[in-house]
Amino acid sequence: MEQKNIVFLLSLMVLLISYTTSARLLPTTNSQENKKVESNGISYLISSQVQEDFNDLMGIEECEEKDEVCFQRRMIAEAHLDYIYTQHKPKP
Repeated sequence: MEQKNIVFLLSLMVLLISYTTSARLLPTTNSQENKKVESNGISYLISSQVQEDFNDLMGIEECEEKDEVCFQRRMIAEAHLDYIYTQHKPKP
């Protein structure tokens, strides 16, 4: 009987500890740095640094007015993507 009580108390303690660790608070984020993006009906919060890195990677950076170098860089990136996606397709 004594052994059953010990096993029960140990099991109860393990359950309580696991419950308290799973109920910990999530870290807070600064909402000014985050941007809400919606894709396929699902909303995501991404930081501004991640957004900038993604835009640079995809070649969709924002070009200011009369920034010729930026426009050329975007055109080359778009032409390269077009080439990649159409190189193995049959010619019309």
